Amino acid sequence: MATTTRADLIEQTREYMDAVGSSRWSDSLITTVLGSVFDAEWSNILNAAPYYKFAQRQVTTASDGTVALSSLDSGGGDTQQNLYRILSVSDGNVLYEQTNFSDVPLATTTNYLPTYPRLYYVAGDNIQILPVASNLSLYIYVNYKPTTINDLANDASVFDFPPNANLIIVWEAAAQLLLKGGAETSAANDLKALAAMERESMLDDIRRRTINPTRMAYPDLKYDWAGG
Repeated sequence: MATTTRADLIEQTREYMDAVGSSRWSDSLITTVLGSVFDAEWSNILNAAPYYKFAQRQVTTASDGTVALSSLDSGGGDTQQNLYRILSVSDGNVLYEQTNFSDVPLATTTNYLPTYPRLYYVAGDNIQILPVASNLSLYIYVNYKPTTINDLANDASVFDFPPNANLIIVWEAAAQLLLKGGAETSAANDLKALAAMERESMLDDIRRRTINPTRMAYPDLKYDWAGG
């Protein structure tokens, strides 16, 4: 399968805009818009298929029982893995359930005993683990976004996106760029329609990567209903 570089994306975007040789849009602006679209499309992908980009992070809590969200990123450069959502938190034996600060506002200042439920909540740029414990080893599963277009090392870099779907990025970026000055609204709408049609097909493909049917499910766990 042929690889597509950032330079290819810029060229294809210009061609769909009928802007080859035009000075109205700089490569810098096109790259910035491509990066914004790339990030938004990965949000669409991971919302449709949460396990499409999947990783385990092994981290240790700080003295106040927190884990920095930045520690859930990994790699660097063209292979950076940028946290999107937390999928689970455990110590390897016990699963920590998510809560909200408003439900346990005193848990970090009172004697929240180890016999209480294992919980966590997101607080600013950190995850707060309850009960509070320092140097606690945790396994956190996440999904992540690859390095965005405008953060790649150079125009020869290859970006990470579902195979044969890069025209979604091209069409959506070209549509946004053509709206500059409001001069090409009709052409922009046509390109957005192409992107929407191709996006729907791509998301249908990645939602199901086995032949098993998709089933509706309740959001709670069977363990919540164990007999007392």
